[in-house]
Amino acid sequence: MRPLARPSLRPAFSLIELLVVVAVIALLVALVLPALGSSREAARAVACASNLRQVMAAVRAYADQHRGLTPAIGIPYASLPNWALAVQASFGAGGVAPGDLYAAGSILVCPTARATFGRDMQRTYAINATGHSGLAGDPDHYDTAQVHIRLDRIANPSRAALFVDSLPAPVAPGSPPPTRTASMIDWRQESHVQERLARLHAQRRGWNVAMADGSAAMHVEIRPEWSEPLP
Repeated sequence: MRPLARPSLRPAFSLIELLVVVAVIALLVALVLPALGSSREAARAVACASNLRQVMAAVRAYADQHRGLTPAIGIPYASLPNWALAVQASFGAGGVAPGDLYAAGSILVCPTARATFGRDMQRTYAINATGHSGLAGDPDHYDTAQVHIRLDRIANPSRAALFVDSLPAPVAPGSPPPTRTASMIDWRQESHVQERLARLHAQRRGWNVAMADGSAAMHVEIRPEWSEPLP
């Protein structure tokens, strides 16, 4: 006859011990997730700044071929040489209309904006239209004539903000579709700053800016020189 098996002397976990383990795991997860989220957003912000540098490089190349003029900053909104469509065309997109040239996830889309506004976003940057908005003293208006910035005549290109993160425009006749944010900003107009500047980075306090010299970085304060009219 086989001897009876001895009962195991290994103690089992009590319910309290299991609850303590679960609580510790939950606490660790709560501590780690914000750090992972911050790292993910930091990577998005870096990618966004890289996008803006590429946009500025495309505009610089366009100006080199067009007597120092940028693509049109306003009308024609739905065809070349609108600035956003010209940027897309410079990167190999075929066609001439928005349906041909815009694409979700292109360099015209900030990764943070895509995560915030939707994965189908097609454009989330605005060009600086200061000095060309039809205000007193302005020589033209981007909504009534084809307007270009004279890139080669900007006195301090390292201090002139040319592109910036922007917010979706209010739904209204003539506004861009929900997949595209405001495409111009005039730093002199407080309504533009409040309704079009997208504070997406640095815990919703910062935005990325591309300067006319091709550099791009995050800012949390608006600089006075940005309100100076562009040539």
